[in-house]
Amino acid sequence: MRVCAIDIHHHYIPQALLDEAKQGKALGVKAKETKNGETAISFAGTPEFTVTQDLAGLKQRFEAMERGKIAIGALIPHTASLGYPLEGKQGEAWCRRYNEGARDLTLKYPDRFVGLAAVPLQDPPRAAAVLEHAIRELKLRGGYIASNVNGQYYNSDFFDPFWRKAEELDALLVMHPEDVAGTERMGPYGLRLICGNPADSTLSLAYMSYSGVFDRFPNLKLCVLHGGGFFPYQLGRLDQGHAVRRGARAASAVSPPSVYLKKNLYFDSMVYRVDTLDYLRRVAGADHIMVGTDYPYTLGDWLTVEKVEALDCSEAEKLAILEGNAKRLLKLK
Repeated sequence: MRVCAIDIHHHYIPQALLDEAKQGKALGVKAKETKNGETAISFAGTPEFTVTQDLAGLKQRFEAMERGKIAIGALIPHTASLGYPLEGKQGEAWCRRYNEGARDLTLKYPDRFVGLAAVPLQDPPRAAAVLEHAIRELKLRGGYIASNVNGQYYNSDFFDPFWRKAEELDALLVMHPEDVAGTERMGPYGLRLICGNPADSTLSLAYMSYSGVFDRFPNLKLCVLHGGGFFPYQLGRLDQGHAVRRGARAASAVSPPSVYLKKNLYFDSMVYRVDTLDYLRRVAGADHIMVGTDYPYTLGDWLTVEKVEALDCSEAEKLAILEGNAKRLLKLK
């Protein structure tokens, strides 16, 4: 099969943005170079996190894309780099600069990359304005958000101005876990990433499904990475909870979560196993799955295209997963 895959889970941070932060040009952001040449960043006094060199680099990226049969990478930030701890005006400036950097790379390599916008979701009206500017003016192809904002999940109308704008723009939103609930118990064995990331995506989706977000915004399109966390694989439990549990019955959602899975939700293919990916295909539909590698992280699956090609389904379904769905949702020619 030809190399055609579009990777919806492809992390990137512009080097120019890191350099500006190290020069003190980004308000509320402190950055410094580490001993091994990487960049440590802190937002508004929060603990530092390290941006590895391969998040900005291109040589290893192109090599990995070649090995993994990835034709186009949909650029998304490192989730910790979204700047949610910043106040709204500072967050807006930071996200706009990230989006400009992503745009610059897509202009340099228009056949290899498209960009998804960072937005300051700590201030939903500002986030709406940043998303609109990124799509209409910078020609980015959607938005990128974390599974919560500073520990606040999406079960209130606080975020409605942003959902409303995303729906108006018909923009795909891609969700990645961050600020994971229960992290204090996940220190050993790297479980914060192995178990915590998919768990927080599941928690976030449950909040959205039960609280009626998808009823208020029925045309909202949300792609949940890491195969949707545990959400598609515990769909029966989530539906049963909606039907019988007192707290869930008190929720404002009209329908059980499985209805929104088929209508509003999309997933990447990064589940490692062909049989798991096949289950996701049967539950969500081949038209709701896109390729995701989680480049440049070793916990990702840079050869996930091989799993798609190994599926026992039609070539049309495989091509939809590899490229067709991303072309449609990102509005690529």
